[in-house]
Amino acid sequence: MVGTPLDMIPYIRGIQVVLTGYSGYTKGKRRDADKLIREELVRASNRARSHIQNIHDQSFRDEQLGVTTACRSCMQEIDAFIEDVDKAVTGMDHAFLSGQRSASNSDLKKLIKHDHDTIEMITKAVNISNSAEKTLQERDYDMTKQLALQCQQMISSCRGYFGERITVLNGLRTKKKK
Repeated sequence: MVGTPLDMIPYIRGIQVVLTGYSGYTKGKRRDADKLIREELVRASNRARSHIQNIHDQSFRDEQLGVTTACRSCMQEIDAFIEDVDKAVTGMDHAFLSGQRSASNSDLKKLIKHDHDTIEMITKAVNISNSAEKTLQERDYDMTKQLALQCQQMISSCRGYFGERITVLNGLRTKKKK
């Protein structure tokens, strides 16, 4: 990135709180930044899945099949999100004489903000799954089911939002005709 625009500093700092070593999409380190973001999304998703898996197992032992079913649906959504992250396009392959245009500061701003917002969403999903596990310990099965469904909805929203990243990266895929 050519300089760090001041309006991007809060987003970069927000990501740096979670990802040590992240410095935005600086020239020469764009693939590394992309990899760090993806790894964090998968790591956080696995944390949420672990909480939901614990609820699933315990609710099955407690014969609370409504909670078990909600957890199973949530885990399937988390698995789909992890799959999306693993198989999503990676940006910033810029070869000399390629059909791609260089990333502008505007493109990088969009990408940094998008990454920050996606990490915030997945963090909320982890917090919801953690709360659901706590309510299960209190044997509040209705609230546990509600929180598992809320976690699923948050992951679904995060999945859709992450899909919009392709739109940002597609802007880098084609050179503008003069």
